[in-house]
Amino acid sequence: MRCPAYLSLFKNLLRIIGAALLVAGLQGCGALRLAYNQAPLATYWYLDDYIDFNAAQRPLMKTALNDIHDWHRQTQLPLYIETLQKLQSHMPTDISATQACDLYAEVQERLLVSFEGMAGRLTMGQASGMQVIVSLDTAQLSHLEKKFAKNNAKYRKDFVDGPAAKMHEKRLDQAISRAEMLYGNLTHKQEALLDARLDESGFDGNTAYAERLRRQQDLLQTLRLLTRTPASTMPTHMDAPNAANSLVSVLTNMAISPDLSYRNYSQKTRLQFCQTFADLHNSMSPEQRLKALDKLRGYEQDLRVLMRQP
Repeated sequence: MRCPAYLSLFKNLLRIIGAALLVAGLQGCGALRLAYNQAPLATYWYLDDYIDFNAAQRPLMKTALNDIHDWHRQTQLPLYIETLQKLQSHMPTDISATQACDLYAEVQERLLVSFEGMAGRLTMGQASGMQVIVSLDTAQLSHLEKKFAKNNAKYRKDFVDGPAAKMHEKRLDQAISRAEMLYGNLTHKQEALLDARLDESGFDGNTAYAERLRRQQDLLQTLRLLTRTPASTMPTHMDAPNAANSLVSVLTNMAISPDLSYRNYSQKTRLQFCQTFADLHNSMSPEQRLKALDKLRGYEQDLRVLMRQP
């Protein structure tokens, strides 16, 4: 059950603040609450590893992340609850590939809404996030580029250049682990189903890697454009709303690639993913489905608690 690879830099950011629980979940309900409440700090350290904020930027970024977190709690958690309820309704019965794709599309839409809202909160007016973005210097962008290059080398080793058997084994381990987060332990027959479907999935490491590079360069080019002039002297064509639109465009292009060939490839692998998810779910025992239902109910309860917290 392969998790959609929509994101590069923002993939882990959104996972931390809760979006990816709609696709894969966390290890336990208590962990979900803890992770969500610690999201601003965890996200700060994650981004700092990529950017290396200076002394003036640190408090501004922390303020921006706290604002995004408050917005996310108030506006996005109710939407996640709706999707979790839909997922729950499908757990007791068999599902079709079409139903699986409908759920997939809804999750993607939730992510896009989060992208747009986060970019808007980050860049609105003289928001602290905008101040950080336009103050990034050449050394920080170079640090980001080097971080990308380091991660890309690992990606190539794991999914492009490594021995075929080893790469297959790594993907299978990931697929099994993600399925077991929801359903509990898989049977040997269910693991064999995932194993066979990986061979049929049409996954192309080189194609995925090329899209990964495109996303990174898109982000780097946008940041370089936004950092050419201080915020106080930013030209009219790059005022705060246009800056927000630029970031939204970058994030949207991470979810829906502007590359037609990649979109066709993504659509093909998505349909295969939907069929695999449906077949895997339909193979689950009543006990496994009940476990998944209990897990999703626990997530829903946690989100309701989180919504009530200040």
